[in-house]
Amino acid sequence: MSSNPFLYSRRSFLNHGMQLLSAAATLPMFLDRSARALAADFAANPQGSGRPDNILVIVQMAGGNDGLNTVVPVRNDDYYKARPTLSIPQKQTLRATDDFGFHPSATGFKKMWDDGQLAVLHSVGYPNHNRSHFRSTDIWQTAEPVKVAKSGWLGRYFDACCSGEDPGSQPKAAEPSAAIALTAEPPTTLIGEKFIPLAFRSPAELTYAESTGNDRLKSAFERLNSDIGLHDPINDADHMAPGGTIHIPRGAERPMAAADSAVHADDFLQRSALNARVYADRIKGSIAAVHNKVAYPASPFADELKIVAQMIAAGLPARVYYVQIGGFDTHSNQAQRHVKLLGDLSGGLAAFVDDLKSLGHLDRTTVVTFSEFGRRVKENGSGTDHGEAAPLFVMGSAIKPGFHGADPELRPDKLSRGDVPFAQDFRSVYATMLAQWLRADDAKVLGQSFPRLDLFQPARVG
Repeated sequence: MSSNPFLYSRRSFLNHGMQLLSAAATLPMFLDRSARALAADFAANPQGSGRPDNILVIVQMAGGNDGLNTVVPVRNDDYYKARPTLSIPQKQTLRATDDFGFHPSATGFKKMWDDGQLAVLHSVGYPNHNRSHFRSTDIWQTAEPVKVAKSGWLGRYFDACCSGEDPGSQPKAAEPSAAIALTAEPPTTLIGEKFIPLAFRSPAELTYAESTGNDRLKSAFERLNSDIGLHDPINDADHMAPGGTIHIPRGAERPMAAADSAVHADDFLQRSALNARVYADRIKGSIAAVHNKVAYPASPFADELKIVAQMIAAGLPARVYYVQIGGFDTHSNQAQRHVKLLGDLSGGLAAFVDDLKSLGHLDRTTVVTFSEFGRRVKENGSGTDHGEAAPLFVMGSAIKPGFHGADPELRPDKLSRGDVPFAQDFRSVYATMLAQWLRADDAKVLGQSFPRLDLFQPARVG
């Protein structure tokens, strides 16, 4: 065998009959070598052999979901006193227990609860909670409440592991296909110092050919692989930059000389674009080969979950998937807005869980939600303002269903600045997912040890 790694990569790619290099033909010459190397790595292990079999799906509820109107404390007088117009009447809730019921539009949560596929973690948050959308989202994504981190908690996991193995056992970062985000840009959660995940809104955005003449498709592809979209308008005065935008840092950003910074940014963009093109044909082919087993609700969120189910069933090597649903910043008209939000959220998730079960992959998939904060206990008239702790939802067949943790504290003299105080640290949730589901060294990834939760069935603990 030739000692030339480029020739070996090309031969390995060709021997496996993959079509991934069709995209590489449109890449600049200096990127072609990297494309071949990535394609060869993927061709050599397309089904992820040797990786942990478990899959984690992260669902971001952007904007700060109102946990009290999602999981309603139906026998708590303090809740009804604080929300004379916005509270959900006990008789309208979808009863879970004598003490709690789901919002009437959260029929998907009720179904998963009745099927034993839903765990609700009460009052999840962190000390000295930040009420800024940007900063609190960054905290949840990096697992660093005190300092501004350079990488996401799952990005560090992939930095430290080869093909998803135990961090510390291999110095090589996982290949890009180890994590897939249905987002316009890679989310901070998945970005490491070395690792960059695959990110795309839909399979159609993965590739673009000049010959198509489709300007709209070209624009979508250029947006996918550009810096556009990393500066989004947001009503967050604490972190507003000149011009009314807010900078969303990439995981690998660090202070450096201006010239070095420009090179580093170019490298990030080139790697993101390259990754998407290298794996495009494989992803699109896999999705096309899988037929979903259930009908999904009509919503963009459900459409993305449908694609994730197809990718999981197709045997793609990804071990983490990431999807988003926004609109939860309900300062006003919450009663009307929450109906659709929770219907889309819970309905999409229930269909996803049912689909995975029918496809035979639910036993190896766990779904975890997060939102940057909950809402204030007291209503503001037609909505709720930024709060602190809120419930977190975990779904699957490997979990212990039911409520976890103490009931949310709503007594006025026990509130934290008028908010539900946190009783469970979100980093304990992460530690549990890392150690027991992804079979990783959680302390290395998170920088310290956190108590693990009793969340999984004993037979499924790694």
